[in-house]
This record gives sequence, C-alpha cells and structure tokens, in this order.
Amino acid sequence: MAAKKDPAAKRRPTERDGDISWQAQKSAMTRDRILDAAINCFIELGYTNVTTAKVAQSAGVSRGAMLHHFPSKTELIQAAVEYLHDKLLEDYTRRIGEIPASLTGAARRRAGIRAYWDYLNGDLFTVYNELSFASRTDPELRAILESSQQVFEQHVLECNGTLFTEWLATGDRFLLAMDVSRFMMEGMASSRLMTDREARVERLIDYLCDRLEEIFKEGGSTAIGRHSST
Repeated sequence: MAAKKDPAAKRRPTERDGDISWQAQKSAMTRDRILDAAINCFIELGYTNVTTAKVAQSAGVSRGAMLHHFPSKTELIQAAVEYLHDKLLEDYTRRIGEIPASLTGAARRRAGIRAYWDYLNGDLFTVYNELSFASRTDPELRAILESSQQVFEQHVLECNGTLFTEWLATGDRFLLAMDVSRFMMEGMASSRLMTDREARVERLIDYLCDRLEEIFKEGGSTAIGRHSST
C-alpha cells in the first residue's frame, strides 16, 4: 500500500521556483524604475507635459515593458500618485525624525515648523502641489489625490502629536492651530514669485512660532477660544 503523504510536508524548492522569484523581483524593480521616472518627469516637465512615451524613455524601458506594467496613462498616473504619496510620507517622517532629541519645549516646536517648511519647498511637495492644481479640471486625478490626502493628513497629525505633546489635550484648539499653520505655510510655499521672499518668509515663520505659543495661553474670550470648543 502506498504511503500516505504528510499534508504538512512542504514542497522542496526547485530551480524553477528560483526563476519565478527572480522574475518577480525583476518585474518589481522595473515597475519602481518606471514610477521613479514618472516622478522625475513631473518634476522636470510638469504634469501636463508628461506622456507614457517620455516616462518610458526616462526609465530606459521599452514600450512593451511600459504597457505590461501600465496599459494606460490613467493607470500610470494613479500608480505614480500613490508612489509619490509614499515618498512624501517618507520625506516628512525623515525630516521630523532628524530633529535633535535634545531640543525641548518651544525650541522643539519651532524646529518642527522649520522641518515642515523645508518639506513644503522640496521637489516632491512641489510636484504634489502642481498635481493638485491640475486636478481642478481632471476628475480622475482629483479622486486619486483626495484618497491619498486623507491618509497623509492622518499621518501628519500623528507626527505633530510627537512635536506638540503639551497641546494634544486641548482638542479643537490643537486642530485649529495645526490648520492655521498648515494653510498659512502652504500658501507661503506656493507664493514663489513674491519680492524679497526669503526675508518675508523668515519673518512670517517667526511670527507663526510665537503665535502658536500664545494661542495655547489665551483664554476663551480670544479669537482662538471663540472658534474652538476648548
């Protein structure tokens, strides 16, 4: 009688398995190379000037390889935006993580504001900003960005919680202060053609940092108190 096979026994790897594993790695590497090229094309050419042919040329892959991974421009853009979103998270987390642990209190919070400003002026956020403007007339792009933005905002909120631990318990006041900081600084980052930009930005950052410290010392009769529940 034939011996019964042990159902828990694992099949031994074969050379064919190794070939499949290598092919999967090679395919993933090609895909990432295409997405990196797409981001670089966004940076160098602007979103409206990017085509699948230009991305393929930048990535150094054939048209067949491009179509294998991304059969349409829509699929390429969606994957590139999601890839960009991951890179933005990595960039923001890295900048926050580089703040010296020795900094505490107001100095640490000021360093956080500065890290966010540097992040807003990096190539990755500049591309994201351009995509946001382009999405005004591109419903598909807008839907992609809206989905990724929700995830990113939650991540930023969690990171800010490590920088502003003293203020976390203030509820709406904390959220309102974060929104004031975000929209003010993103507006500043978008205003690249203003005269004497560097000096004006430095003055506004100093003002914002000092204002944040004041906000959490003010009573309920102030503007921040009237527009928050705590």
